[in-house]
Formats: sequence, structure tokens, C-alpha cells
Amino acid sequence: MKFNSQNGTNKAIVFNCNFNGLSIIQELGRRGVSCIAMDCSRSIGTYSRYAKYVKCADPAGYESRFIDQLYELCKKEKEKPVLFPTNDIWAQAIARNKTALSAVSIPCVSNQEVVELVLDKQKFYELGNRNSYLTPRTYTLSQVMKCLDIDFPIIAKPNARRSSSDHGLDAKLLETELDRLRLTKIYDKRALETFLTKEKDYLPFLIFQQLIMGVSDQMFTVGVYADVHSDLIGTFTGRKVRGYPAEYGDCIVGEVYQVPDRLIENTAKIVKELKYKGIAEFEYKRHEMTGVYYLIEINPRSWSWIGITPACGVSLPWLAYTDLLKADYDGKHNCKHLKNGEVKYVKYLEDFDNCINNYKKHFPLWHMGLKQWKNSLACQKLVKAEFSPDDITVSLASIKNFIVNKTKRLIKRT
Repeated sequence: MKFNSQNGTNKAIVFNCNFNGLSIIQELGRRGVSCIAMDCSRSIGTYSRYAKYVKCADPAGYESRFIDQLYELCKKEKEKPVLFPTNDIWAQAIARNKTALSAVSIPCVSNQEVVELVLDKQKFYELGNRNSYLTPRTYTLSQVMKCLDIDFPIIAKPNARRSSSDHGLDAKLLETELDRLRLTKIYDKRALETFLTKEKDYLPFLIFQQLIMGVSDQMFTVGVYADVHSDLIGTFTGRKVRGYPAEYGDCIVGEVYQVPDRLIENTAKIVKELKYKGIAEFEYKRHEMTGVYYLIEINPRSWSWIGITPACGVSLPWLAYTDLLKADYDGKHNCKHLKNGEVKYVKYLEDFDNCINNYKKHFPLWHMGLKQWKNSLACQKLVKAEFSPDDITVSLASIKNFIVNKTKRLIKRT
């Protein structure tokens, strides 16, 4: 697909530039798009040779300041830049201010009402249960407090861990507590009563839901780009091979995977009914006992391992960029031509450390030696998050960060 709109002068501004943002920067940069890595700290993507780093306020506590900085930055550009938020906080901030920002930029994000609906898990699950979106059974706080019609086991999890605001950064204290309570399993009425008493201060921030058995390798992704008509222009499907923590953690190794058609159909149905636009990740979990798939959440932006999509012929960042600029693209894209596991994505240093060291104590099933670890990554095409021959500064920064963080943990442990 050759880009020919306005000679590629529209820059891309990527927010929160961890490996998620880095993948977008590298993909667009390799295609000749000038990128700005906008973040409140020197995340890994800010070291890429394909981007210029611009420091900004954190929208988690200073949304208005961040939006003012972004507006002024965009206003200076000759052509409207395309905006790519890469986590919930930044997506929410851009969506809330989409009308104003659209005067000077092209936001790759859906409308505020849609973004805030899918980020409010309680509201979305209620809608999902009514509209048969394959969402798990979710209980109201009133049901839980009265222990009415509860089918144990259940889990407690944050309704929303963080959101953009102008309340300063004290919200991080709440975030720490909600992370502590993330996916707390509750097996019976007595355990529920104990939990309600002990964690009473945090109950307004939690939701309660049926427990879907299985660890992170039972998580499946349907990643999409939907155009202005909420049609799916690009569809990627994959499986989380290893997460950290193993039970529910972020994806450390992911692979292309052919999910059942009904999951893609369910995704397309939701996109149409919500009138969703932009990049999104639909996360499904397969119950390890029953084999039933449930829609766990929707991330209304790019996700942590979107870097696998170009290698699968479904470059969602590029599809989004060209479509938003009304450029020509060569039809709809999917990865149905690929076999399961043919392409893999890995955060190489982190997975090595987890498999050799960290899983030994916390999840022995995934603890392995060097040779076994290397064999586990075997595939036709392996995308290493930290190591790209054309972006050496990222590799050097990754190695440095790995050594520093490893040293800090060892010091803390001793």
C-alpha cells in the first residue's frame, strides 16, 4: 500500500510511548511518516529514531494542561497531525476534547460517549448482558451486599483503574489499592462477607463478576480498525501465549491465532451498534473447563502488542493513518491466511527473565531453561519488541532499563 496523500506531510503524534506506542512510531516511521512521541516521561518509544520526544503533562491528573499543550503543538503544524492515544487515560482525554482538537488535528479515537461507556465496566457489562455481547454475568453492588442470587466463585475487579482528570496525582494512591484488589477470587458466602468488611472503602470502585477459569494463555484478542461508518477495515486475531503475572498479566508473548468466527461476528456487531470508530482491542477469555468464550473488555485504542499486526499483513496503525487522511488503501485486511503461531510477538528481555527466574516461584509450569525458552519462541516470523536492526537506540535503552530495574529489584530483595 503506497501512501500518496499530501506527500505524507501529516505528522503522527503518539501518546504514552511504551511498547504499544513504540510499535506505532516504528511502523509509521518506516513508511515515511514523521512522528512525535508525546509523553510525561522518557518511556521506551521516546528513544526511537523515528520520533521526536515532546514532554507533556500527565492527563491522569492534569488533563486541561495536557490538552492545552497538545492543541498548541498541533496548531503549529502546516497539516493536521493524526493523534494516536495508546492507553485508556490518554484515549479518554482525547475523546473528551475531540471536538476542539479536531480543529487542529485528526484524532484516531471514537466519540466521548462510546469511549467512556466501554471504560465503565459496570455500564458496559449491563449493556452486554442485555444485547448478548458474550459478556460474563456481572452482579450489582446491591446484589453482592445482600448476597442475592450469587453463583460462586466470583471475582472482584476495578470498574476503572485510572481515568483522565484535573484532580492532581493523588489518584495514584487509589490506583495502587485497586491494583492490589485486581481479580480477587471469592469462593463462597463467608469469603464474600469477609471481603466486604475488609475492603468497604473501595467497594464503590469495584465490580463483581462470574469467575472465568484459566490463566493468561486463555486470553484471545480481536484487534480492529473501524472507519467512519463503523466498518471493519482491518481485523487481527491472536492469542496471549504468556502474560506476567501468569494468571492475568499483560501480554509478554502473543501469537497470531484463528479464533472462532462467532467472536469476529460478535466484535463487528458491537462496533456497528456502538458506532465505534478507530483502533480497538476486544479481549475474550476461554473458560478452560467449558470452552465457552466470554468478552472480558474492550480497549478503545491500540493495545500492548499491536506491533505484531504489520508482520501479519494487517497493519492497523497504517490502515488508520491512511483512512483518516482519506488516502487510498487496498481493500480490507485480515490474517486468515496465517496458521496459528506462524507469527509471534515477544518482549524479549522480560520474557527471558520471567521464564528463567520469575515464573519459578509464581507459576512453575512456565519456568524453563534457556534451550526450552528459545524453542517456545520458534515460528516463521518473530517480532522482538526491543530489538529492531533499524532502531538501535531503542535496543540500547531497553538493555539499560532492564539492567537498572533488575538491579533495583535485587537490592530491594536483599
